Amino acid sequence: MRHLSVLLTAVSWVGLAACARQEEVALVAAAPAIPATVAAVKQVMLGITIPASDIVFAAAGEAPADDTAWIKVQANAAVIAESARMLLDSSRKLDDNEWATFSRAMYDASLAVMQAAAEKNVDQLSEAGDSLYEACDGCHQKYMPARQGEVQSQGQSQGQSQRSSLSQ
Repeated sequence: MRHLSVLLTAVSWVGLAACARQEEVALVAAAPAIPATVAAVKQVMLGITIPASDIVFAAAGEAPADDTAWIKVQANAAVIAESARMLLDSSRKLDDNEWATFSRAMYDASLAVMQAAAEKNVDQLSEAGDSLYEACDGCHQKYMPARQGEVQSQGQSQGQSQRSSLSQ
């Protein structure tokens, strides 16, 4: 009798486990598909990356004044890192070589900005901001028709150069 009781308990557990597994499969199968990409590269840049980078570049030029400003820099650096990931999406990649290299450099520099902002380190923020600018500028010179082959004039500030080239 004892063996029968143990056997019935074991069968019950196996049955419950099988039912639970079927429910998990059903939930996964019922999950909605990831929506298709809707924003083109230019839309990502104009709507996400540039507004966030304006805040980061401004902070690299003039240190944030208080904790709230440092948090804002860190948050916008995170947005830039996420936009770099968006640019690596297969529907947005322009090639498999330099596009990925520039996007990864943008991502890495954004993480460095986040770290500098978290530590409230002005010198690291300036360095990381420079790295971010270099990643952006190199990509723009390669992929933006208005910037291809451009030689930066010595008198033009980096921020002005980036904003004016995007409006062309």
